[in-house]
Amino acid sequence: MVLNAEHPRNFFFALAIAIIFTSPFFSASLSSTSDIIISIDCSRTDDAIASYAEINCGPLPNRYTKEGVDITKQYQEIGIDFIRTHDFYGPTDISNIFPDWSADPEDEASYNFTASDEIISAIINAGCRVFYRLGESASDNESLRQPPKNFSKWAEICKHIVMHYNDGWANGYHYNITYWEIWNEPDLSGFWNETAEQYYKLYEIAAKTLKSYNSSLKIGGPCTSSIANENFTTRFLEYVAENDVPLDFFSWHMYAKHPYKLYQASLYIRNMLNRYGFTECENINTEWNINILSPQRDKDNAKNAAFTACSLIAFQDVGIDYAFRYRGTQDNSWLARLLGLDLSLFTYDGMYKTPALAYLAMHYMVKDTPIRLIIPPINISTGIAYLAGVSEDKSNISILISNYEAPDTNYILNITNIPWNGSYNVVYYLIDDSYHLEIVENVTANTSSYAMERTIERNSVHFIRLTNSSVFPQEGPEVATIPFILKLRCLDPIIRILAILLLILVFG
Repeated sequence: MVLNAEHPRNFFFALAIAIIFTSPFFSASLSSTSDIIISIDCSRTDDAIASYAEINCGPLPNRYTKEGVDITKQYQEIGIDFIRTHDFYGPTDISNIFPDWSADPEDEASYNFTASDEIISAIINAGCRVFYRLGESASDNESLRQPPKNFSKWAEICKHIVMHYNDGWANGYHYNITYWEIWNEPDLSGFWNETAEQYYKLYEIAAKTLKSYNSSLKIGGPCTSSIANENFTTRFLEYVAENDVPLDFFSWHMYAKHPYKLYQASLYIRNMLNRYGFTECENINTEWNINILSPQRDKDNAKNAAFTACSLIAFQDVGIDYAFRYRGTQDNSWLARLLGLDLSLFTYDGMYKTPALAYLAMHYMVKDTPIRLIIPPINISTGIAYLAGVSEDKSNISILISNYEAPDTNYILNITNIPWNGSYNVVYYLIDDSYHLEIVENVTANTSSYAMERTIERNSVHFIRLTNSSVFPQEGPEVATIPFILKLRCLDPIIRILAILLLILVFG
């Protein structure tokens, strides 16, 4: 978990009252009496749909999580294919792999890869790629917040971790891990208790060391929690450019009130990179989710499912290369859940939470209908978003529509040039707090055009499949229930203050 420009950072107590007594969510401008017309011509196609099926943590549970289970099956079901190694709380952290700082970084005996091998191998065995964060997990351990005592030695340690996982060093592997991120959130004293300039130097030494060893590696940072912080955006880019430092990707984080904020931020980063001459540098969000100070129920319910679906649609048009959601696995901490700080897609024992269903619907779309269909422009700021795709053999058409925090909205769906002569099925799936990607209607049609009018309610998702096949996507599984105490809105002000205090303690 992180803080960013969307969250209080420097004046927590001054802002606390405002946070408590004002709504944290964007107020949509769409009128409930307006109709949206969605016209889809099945003969007009665009590029492939991006799944944005990237995530932090998993599929193995954190080692200290009691009764935690392997959720490889769940990750595969929703299409997760790229996993960032942040906040495993130990196994992949530098201090765990190289426990004695005084040891020789050239000596195999100085390293302990036992725990990290288990984590990394599980990611690979799940069919996923590894996005390796070099640094430390979130912690209240002050020593882990300090810069390395010797930047060159730290870079050598990082190089030998690369050697272990890519070139078999120290009884290692040949996993061809390409992406290596330098540190995490150095703009927060909870991760980096020194100056921005010192981070620049660490990044420079580490990036040049790793690139010298293998130029095909992709090295990046600064994984800032705030894109409004010039020290870790424009000034970082200036330093990198002036000192000829490799930067293959720029990473950043955001926990947002509205998908439109993620949309704006993604465009801002892409334009900033282009403006500073980094046109080939990838734009990667390595942590995102709904507002971190929202109540736990709104992280686990259909509201976050709608937020998630709307965000995945928004990412399609903003020049973002990857978007790693935080996070997949749950720590099974009642304190974290009570304070609204559990951001997982699955429970510790492997049950889906409702937001995971948005990934499942997107997976159905990308797997079965990966070619994007051209549709009218959308305005993400309204909270209504939609996306359509068709299969290569033209046997399936999918439409995903999301309503995040907008009023109940009527839409008219006009589909033309449907590529079938005979009959076909139009299957409607619904995600809300009662239906978990379940079929609510299945009709038969036989014309080359199809029109329908529906209402998409506030904080719900519609997934529509047109097919001339007899096989439909499976309905979603049961989801975890939200405990009664987490539904009590009267506790929100107190819980929010406690969450702020904890964030101050951990992140500084």
